Amino acid sequence: MYKLQICNALTHEILREKMYKKPDLLLSLIEAGEKGQECFLFDEECRTYKGDYISHSSFTEEDCNVYKVYFRLELSELQARVAN
Repeated sequence: MYKLQICNALTHEILREKMYKKPDLLLSLIEAGEKGQECFLFDEECRTYKGDYISHSSFTEEDCNVYKVYFRLELSELQARVAN
């Protein structure tokens, strides 16, 4: 299993944590950030942020590969609609 932790680079707060069976999606997020693409991210309360990639780290925790990805975050003026 793979765990993605999206973190605020300034405060180190974990904005969102998500588990994946394969690393494809989280590695593509890291790759997009490294290429300088602006990323749109969501926290656990479904607020939308614009994020500029800063760095990432990875480590193993029990049987899980954890990727902490750090972004400079700004609350987006446009917020995604969430269906209830």
